[in-house]
Amino acid sequence: MNADLPPDPRGDASTSRGPTALDDDPVLYSAEDVLAVTTLQEEAVRTVPAIGASFNRAQMIALGARTVADVLDVVPGVSVSRDVQGFHRTAIRGLRNDAEVLFLLDGHRLNNFFDGKALLNLPVENLERIEVIRGPGSAIYGAGAFLGVVNLVTNHADGVRGAVTTGGVPRDDGRLALATDGHLSAAHTTGDLRLFADLDLWSQDGDSLVIDHDALDAESVDQGLRNVEDPAGHTRDGRFLVNAGAGLSYGLDSAGRVGVSARYLAEQRDALVGLFDTVGEDSELSWDVLLADLTWDRPLRDGGQVRARLGFDQQSTDRRFQLTPRDFRTGTGPDQRFPDGLQEETTVTVRTVSASVDADLALAKENHLTLGLVAEQQSLSKYAYTTNYTLDGRLRPSPAAPEGLVDLTELAGGAASRRLTVGVSAQDQWTVLSALTLTFGLRVDATQLPNVDAGGTLDGRKTVVRVNPRVGLVIAASDALVLKALYGRAFRPPTPQELVERIPDTDYNQGRFEGNPLLQPATVDTFELGADLVQAAGDTRVRVRGNAFLQNFASPITPVDTSGNIVPLRNRELGVRVYGVEAEARLEASKRAAAWVNASLSRAQDLELPGQSRLLTDVPQARFNAGVSMPLGDWVNLDVVVRSGAERRNNSRSTLELIRRYEIPAYSLITAQLRSEPLLEHFEVTLFAQNLFDHDLRDDVPRPDRVTGLLPREGVSGYLTVRAFY
Repeated sequence: MNADLPPDPRGDASTSRGPTALDDDPVLYSAEDVLAVTTLQEEAVRTVPAIGASFNRAQMIALGARTVADVLDVVPGVSVSRDVQGFHRTAIRGLRNDAEVLFLLDGHRLNNFFDGKALLNLPVENLERIEVIRGPGSAIYGAGAFLGVVNLVTNHADGVRGAVTTGGVPRDDGRLALATDGHLSAAHTTGDLRLFADLDLWSQDGDSLVIDHDALDAESVDQGLRNVEDPAGHTRDGRFLVNAGAGLSYGLDSAGRVGVSARYLAEQRDALVGLFDTVGEDSELSWDVLLADLTWDRPLRDGGQVRARLGFDQQSTDRRFQLTPRDFRTGTGPDQRFPDGLQEETTVTVRTVSASVDADLALAKENHLTLGLVAEQQSLSKYAYTTNYTLDGRLRPSPAAPEGLVDLTELAGGAASRRLTVGVSAQDQWTVLSALTLTFGLRVDATQLPNVDAGGTLDGRKTVVRVNPRVGLVIAASDALVLKALYGRAFRPPTPQELVERIPDTDYNQGRFEGNPLLQPATVDTFELGADLVQAAGDTRVRVRGNAFLQNFASPITPVDTSGNIVPLRNRELGVRVYGVEAEARLEASKRAAAWVNASLSRAQDLELPGQSRLLTDVPQARFNAGVSMPLGDWVNLDVVVRSGAERRNNSRSTLELIRRYEIPAYSLITAQLRSEPLLEHFEVTLFAQNLFDHDLRDDVPRPDRVTGLLPREGVSGYLTVRAFY
């Protein structure tokens, strides 16, 4: 079964994929069973049997999506939430962990080595495609491709494209929180030389929503920092983002094609709420990312291809949080008044160097073998944690590391701050009969992790070996019906933050989680069954697909608040089980008229608990999405998208979680837009509104006894976009 991806718009004979089913696919939403993952500049197709989704540029525009998070939130089985710090968090099939969803930008890993977070919420205007795999992907991508994989592919098609969006969110104080973003991309091919460049600029004031209460209410009122009738504070969501990339490649005739590229991403933003409570007016979060790649690929005589890649990236984060209001007091002494509030700051720099070689070999007309070798060196080159308060709550003359804090880069001779991973993979795709295709894949990874002695002390390094198989069976039962069965295994090692980070044990840090050197890697085994049915009559086509899955997680790394004090992370020894179904259907009546719907239902259970407490529900376990696109005359289209989620409750894995009960009501968000057909062959205009009826959507928080009203999300917002292309 071939991947349904569009042809290479640059038309290079060595890389073009040729026409596919997606070329005439006019739908708003498209999901492909077998995804071709495009590595940077190579445009090489690497297929892997998976349950996945692929969105091209036209589909993202028709969804009214401005960011990657907007697109991910309509994928069946996927949901996006935000935490109090403002990070977008992606949950897949009822589970959510930053280090377990692999994000790639043009095939280059975006996840931060230190904590697994990724600067994922990028604008979509300069993207050609977003590819999503639900389920494990370690057989292809190695460690980290655990719950799923998201690959963002930039648009390198020849020509010049630009877009400007302006609009905003009505604030509670009556003002408009403005948001403006601009996008420009260009590419040109002349002979064997191919050049490209793109730029995103994004600036927003951010929504400001009321937080009525937090854990500092009583102290703030008693100290006269606010009146008893005043709210605890407001959300802040200011952001400035830069995403700039450029590169070139050159064909060397029979010697193949060589390419070089670089990309810089920078984000400056506020904390949405704070770190735990509704403060943080002086919080500042910055993120700088530099990516660079050198690639080479060469076609083989038998129709195969060999590729090599050398990559480098550096990520620097500086996260300064204000924990209490200004002039906050921890006591009556002169050194217990904090003019700037209690503050803490974490500065981290990580670097990664990777090298890979892989080859596609045509063993026979219907048998293709892919071999790969990858080596990756990750390192924590800088770690600094400072506070302006001491462990007994007194003001420091200047911010400094807390008493007894160990530099993580030097801990156990750097055992926790450096990690070497070597992976070897092989995959064979064999079309046994015209209606039967088998795929067998295997990847073996050897990963360096800190060694822990009998007393729980870090003592040098050890090498952990994991074998990750993947098997796929695809049966074309008829011209209209395709059946599939998949099995895959994935693993992920703990991050340095999960292993060794320490936090001062003070009254204002209670309930947070810190590292545990005893953590072991987690693994997951996934079983999937699916079917795809397509029926066509003239220009009308109906497509229905569904799949069922069962996932067994061994030793998952899970934060569970057991005492209300600082709690170390731990492995859930009896594991977690997730099972469910995902289904979707779409009707395509014409190029401009289509409708689609998808739904997902999952159940995530912690097997370490009694039966009545096993259900994990802080991520939506049932979701429903639908959309319609229809023409309004010859020049205007109407697009409507509905996103709905079931009621959520907090988990009940500990006595404290049982005591701190909360629930989040079901939600239904509607996006509507008017979108023009191309004007004068070079322009498009879009007017759209998100959360059209201003639904009060809220997310869970780490401690519902501290921010008791949960976390309010964006209200109604409206935007105008003008696009130009030449």
